[in-house]
Amino acid sequence: MSTASRNTINFLLDGERVTLHDVDPNRTVLQWLREDRGRTGTKEGCAEGDCGACAVVIGELDDGKVRYRAINSCIQFLPTLDGHELVTVESLSSADGQLHPVQQAMVDEHGSQCGFCTPGFVMSLYALYRSSSDPGRVEIDEALAGNLCRCTGYRPIVEAAQSMYRAPAPATDPEAAVNALEQLEATTLSCEGARHRYHAPVSLAELETLYAAQPDACLLAGGTDVGLWVTKDRQEIPELIYLGNVPELQGVTQTDTHLEIGAAVTLTDAMPALVAAFPALEELLRRFAGPPIRNAATLGGNIANGSPIGDSMPALIALDATLVLRCAGRTREIALDSFYPGYRQTALQPGEFVERIRIPRLEPSALFG
Repeated sequence: MSTASRNTINFLLDGERVTLHDVDPNRTVLQWLREDRGRTGTKEGCAEGDCGACAVVIGELDDGKVRYRAINSCIQFLPTLDGHELVTVESLSSADGQLHPVQQAMVDEHGSQCGFCTPGFVMSLYALYRSSSDPGRVEIDEALAGNLCRCTGYRPIVEAAQSMYRAPAPATDPEAAVNALEQLEATTLSCEGARHRYHAPVSLAELETLYAAQPDACLLAGGTDVGLWVTKDRQEIPELIYLGNVPELQGVTQTDTHLEIGAAVTLTDAMPALVAAFPALEELLRRFAGPPIRNAATLGGNIANGSPIGDSMPALIALDATLVLRCAGRTREIALDSFYPGYRQTALQPGEFVERIRIPRLEPSALFG
């Protein structure tokens, strides 16, 4: 373990730094918001990342800017907020009560009826607002694909998305947000609750050492599968090791022969490279959950968990994909179609984890579709 490790979680909320001590690593962002912070605008609907009622927006540094994406807070473990900015529906209106253009558009276009799903829709639209200045209908539909509404039929919500840019944009200071995030610690996080422990190493070497010493720990990437073990199966996960802060697992590399995707690359970030290399995958990937899931879930996690409903594996097996597995400084490569010896079983040995996925480029005469 790094000598620079710490046991406090630090993130931004409404521009202010939040520091939490003695956090239960099995606690979700949604539970903390509603029960500890009193932010009840964020709702619990399905508790499994399907409905989007719990959507919040996460801001993180990306090439000198802050990138904002919607995620499902109901299955996101609280310590994963470390080093990020959290934006909730309560964050949007100004101090004098003036609604954000996204909220005002929902009012003007009658985009809410019962209102239960509305905060989640607002947050997905807010993420779109912060990332695109003139989205078309396809982009709007895609942004809302992770939110469900039983009342409106979606038409007025889409119209709100089309009209939310008409009002003057609220004054923001992008440089201040970048500076505030840069001031958050980038050291190893190791926190412990009453019965659970959580580690977030910041290098591949540190991850190897930690996992070799604790091979029974649960490796956590996006949490879109693991989160359900807690919220739906009521499991307790005594030891979590988070992969999201390991830079060596974040890369997407294209060579003359292969496309290589790090195990902690989100589906959202993997999709452009996958579609560019294999255009026939686009339809499958767009049906791969909705943006709040894809913004957290990783391709490596989808593979390593070995879920029988994993969407990526059949296509990747057809493409002759292989996995680079790492343990104690050594790597080995295994064909994906040999990785699953049985139901919910993998070929991983104690202390071994998926480092990256390697997909060979198609020969000019090959067809895939």
